[in-house]
Amino acid sequence: MFTDLFSRSGLSLDRLRSFLALAHAGSIAKAAPGDVTRQSQISRQVGELEAFFGSELTERRGKTLALSEAGKRLAMLIQQQMQDLDDFRIEQSQAKKAFTIGTSASVLDWLVVPAMAGIRAALDHATVRLMAMRSRALVDAVRDGRIDFAIVREDAIPNVSRAGTLSLLKLRFYLCIPKKLIKRGTTTEELSKPSLWQTLPFAAGNDGGQLDSTIREAMQAAGVEFRPVVECSSMLQARQLIERGECAGILPSLGLATLPSNDTHIVEFAPLKSHGRHLVLHWNERQMRRRGVTKEQMELIAHALR
Repeated sequence: MFTDLFSRSGLSLDRLRSFLALAHAGSIAKAAPGDVTRQSQISRQVGELEAFFGSELTERRGKTLALSEAGKRLAMLIQQQMQDLDDFRIEQSQAKKAFTIGTSASVLDWLVVPAMAGIRAALDHATVRLMAMRSRALVDAVRDGRIDFAIVREDAIPNVSRAGTLSLLKLRFYLCIPKKLIKRGTTTEELSKPSLWQTLPFAAGNDGGQLDSTIREAMQAAGVEFRPVVECSSMLQARQLIERGECAGILPSLGLATLPSNDTHIVEFAPLKSHGRHLVLHWNERQMRRRGVTKEQMELIAHALR
């Protein structure tokens, strides 16, 4: 069986492991930072795999090395087979499997961590690994089998992959203003005026992501010269500055939990009223079948997150 596969030299677990390290890291240098000997070994092993499979697995793009389409497929196959072998090892030792959930840093804190007991119960008390990533990268990681589940915007998922989704919730956006930043007695109507927003010290994102861009565009459309006094790498930092009373900010509905309403004015941010985002639980159906996760378990995970 598989005589042709093993009749020639060039294929080994170590070579496959090196290729997967390259695929995950994005370059040979990043796969073995500071280790010239290991970098040379990876380069040689990739060449040996190319000779074995008779296909170019990488391609030059300027000064960088990227995976070819054949390389991407091989990386996915290696990921799947390594995961299967590791699952088999875990099963035979009667240990618990490990599953990876990826989403943004703020959704991890505001949604996933509070639901962790229910998530682990749905997965037979498996180990759960949390990974913070951007939506587009998450969709790719689910497709490639690098993570098991993602919580992402529904519109970030290609139509062909939407069979592996369950709806979680719709996010709305709120203007949050510490009361000490404005005069006492300010009405809700006054809070909704762009002329007031122009006077506030805002905290906002600076990552160039879709949410950050959408907020800035909404402010511009409302006639506000939007110049945040603090630019944050995550919504978690913006929320902390709001809670401390130092800045105003725009938060998704998830970020309002435990925000002290006695100290903060919270009103729906009118420019984004029709911009509600649907968050979904997303997975690769083939990956779930291979890892033994049923649709009923996925429903239980979604229920815990809701």
